[in-house]
Amino acid sequence: MALMDFKTITVPDPPEVTVRAGTAPDGKLTLKLVDLRLSDVSFLPLSVAAVPVGILSMLLSKPTASAVREFFTDQTLDVPLPQPLGTSFPAGDTEVKVRLDQPELGSHNGMLMISGTPSVS
Repeated sequence: MALMDFKTITVPDPPEVTVRAGTAPDGKLTLKLVDLRLSDVSFLPLSVAAVPVGILSMLLSKPTASAVREFFTDQTLDVPLPQPLGTSFPAGDTEVKVRLDQPELGSHNGMLMISGTPSVS
């Protein structure tokens, strides 16, 4: 156990995150955080030495949550796709290859959906 130990508490627990995903022309998957529902962030002291800092964190829980929301909202992350999305399978004496060109992420009835142009060879 360290000199000062804390347990992080968030409201809601866990925070609710909404991410929008799409693809860039260079083949990267682009993720953008569009909404972060977080109203409080506080640190519950788990050691005696941490009590003064824990009390301060309780007083600053709402401003801390606001700062975290402002920092992360609208941040983007590009994830390179090392190869095209696809698969292959045997069909008799040949191998059928199916690839998804220009993939785009979206949602359908609350589920993650990947769409694009299929290429079969």
